[in-house]
Amino acid sequence: MGETGLAGAIAHIEGRFGVHALARGETSERRRSEIVITTNTSLDRVIGGGLAAGEPLAFVGPPSVGKLSLALRAVIGAQAQGGMVAWVDPTASFDPCAAERVGVDLERVIVVRACRDAVALATAAALRSEGFRLVVVDAGDPAFGGTEVDDLAPALPTVRGSPAAFLVVAAKRGRRVAVPAFVFERVAWERRFERTVGWSFAVGRAHASDRAVFSLSDGVLTDLGMRADLGEIAV
Repeated sequence: MGETGLAGAIAHIEGRFGVHALARGETSERRRSEIVITTNTSLDRVIGGGLAAGEPLAFVGPPSVGKLSLALRAVIGAQAQGGMVAWVDPTASFDPCAAERVGVDLERVIVVRACRDAVALATAAALRSEGFRLVVVDAGDPAFGGTEVDDLAPALPTVRGSPAAFLVVAAKRGRRVAVPAFVFERVAWERRFERTVGWSFAVGRAHASDRAVFSLSDGVLTDLGMRADLGEIAV
């Protein structure tokens, strides 16, 4: 194939799949390990090593179960690689104090307060940018201005080839869009003096036996490792 034909083929591939779809032979084999964001918890084993650039992922489960705690771990992982993070926040619920308390560098987080109708557009713009290592959409509650996984469908074609990993935090998985979803479920409560002070929760694929288990007590996240039998969990 001549240079003109090769240039045309490259332009066609990049036009269809994104400018990051191609890698030179000496770099293509090591590229995935270099672009994976780890949380340095048992979650990494559940999700296949970490969050990879150009791939979508969803944390789904009830409110206040632990999804945001692990999403912030992903933010810290992206920043540890020197990256910036875009946090799309339609319900204006991002808590900078809580994020800073667990180790997030607020100077390297851009919070986008997009309304529900603009969430997909803002997400696609962040994914196209060369400036972000991770894009998080905290979907929130649709009843209070939040969005749903299905509403993000227009942004999903932008994920392939993006230099950023894409994480959606939502109450429910999408019904029309195929985003790999990991389910968060509460396992047990911790009570002290008749007050609830914490809980344990598990993360895994639906119907999977092995899940990563964590506890949240007084705002502190503790990794309890991988478990198959959740009946063993005590907080």
